[in-house]
Amino acid sequence: MAREKWLVDPAQLDKFQRDILTISVNDSCLVKGCAGSGKTILALYRANDIYQQAKAAGKSASFTMIIYTRALQSFIQSGIKELGIGPRQVIYAKKWDGSLVDHIIIDEAQDFTKTEIDEFLAASNVSIMLYGDTQQQIYDGRMSTEAIATHLKLPSIELLKNYRLPKLIAAFASHIGMDKELENKCVKTGFEKPKLKKFNHWQEEIDFIFKEIETRNHTDVAILLPFNDKTGGPYNNFHRNIQSVREHLDNHGYRYEYKINDSLVLDFDSELPKLITFHSSKGLQFETVFIPFFDYPGHDRWFIGNYQMPLYVALTRTYRNLYLTYTERLTPFFYGVPLSKYELIP
Repeated sequence: MAREKWLVDPAQLDKFQRDILTISVNDSCLVKGCAGSGKTILALYRANDIYQQAKAAGKSASFTMIIYTRALQSFIQSGIKELGIGPRQVIYAKKWDGSLVDHIIIDEAQDFTKTEIDEFLAASNVSIMLYGDTQQQIYDGRMSTEAIATHLKLPSIELLKNYRLPKLIAAFASHIGMDKELENKCVKTGFEKPKLKKFNHWQEEIDFIFKEIETRNHTDVAILLPFNDKTGGPYNNFHRNIQSVREHLDNHGYRYEYKINDSLVLDFDSELPKLITFHSSKGLQFETVFIPFFDYPGHDRWFIGNYQMPLYVALTRTYRNLYLTYTERLTPFFYGVPLSKYELIP
């Protein structure tokens, strides 16, 4: 199946999205919306409006668009090129130097601290536009989108439709996350329920994933994991990380790409499977998502306290297929999910 184009034409946007595009570049606002509602797309089109208006006036565009993760910065490069936006003006948050500009655009606003939000405001001479979703907040001690709007005294607009996630996947994901209306927000019905399969050894999970990729000719794939390396988690991590999975893949000659900590080895134009953590998958989308090790024995209580929202983010990255595999016992996040919401693979 052809990869789904993520940067849709403005003519394909809905009325609420188009209304947001009519906001003057000199006005400030906060846009909140569920996963797949088009927030990053709208942020890019705002950057493009600033660029085009400056160009028409014979001036240099004075703006910075700040992206929360390096993976998302890499993912949207094709859109940046298509629109003609200067790539140096779309910055990974950790590389931002605080330079003053006329306009600041913030994606994933809910994951920045209050101090960082204040710094962004101070760096904007004319306007600040923020996009976020409290339901996808992955770190403690951050403000909700509502609190950010109140703190900055900004009007807020909400996007209520999810154009990425199929209803069949959302019906499952809503049991893991806090947004119980997620299924109703989704536009697409989808073709397949999430698939669940149990194995005897964790290596078998990985081998199954790569066999399934080959058998079904999946070409837009993410394998999402909770940790970067073997030191992640309090204990009993062992293999639930990119480092361990890479060792297995390398030993068996599998081809893949990966993102671990700040080491970025991802080409989103290639058809190779991508190994990414839950946290780094924010804002990304793939035709097929595999989440192995859906068990987490030994530190479930710690995991529930720290990883419910990152797991929810991971579950909402697909626009078609979702696979869950496990070896030991299912994570407690799975408790209470009706059998009708997923398919067991023998």
